[in-house]
Amino acid sequence: MDQSEKKYELFVGQLVAIVIAGILISVGSGFLLGYKFGYEKGISATTVETPAYCSVNRVGDKNIVKCNDLGNVGLDNLCMWASPELKEKIKLVIIT
Repeated sequence: MDQSEKKYELFVGQLVAIVIAGILISVGSGFLLGYKFGYEKGISATTVETPAYCSVNRVGDKNIVKCNDLGNVGLDNLCMWASPELKEKIKLVIIT
């Protein structure tokens, strides 16, 4: 055997330690990257565009959107849509 030839040996315990250290480093770096660029930062930076008849409230980590499904429809427009039978049964008084 030549003196210039070096021999590297790993025992099973050393190999297991190297694998465990690699797993811990990769999981730790994943958590750090996720915290810096991940989901939590993305949710807090979002903007929600809604029509004028909707409102957005942020509660904790959720965006709650509530809309009036009829939009900007007033009572006078609803009366125009109602059938004559319904108009006879229901009397609406609009005070402006």
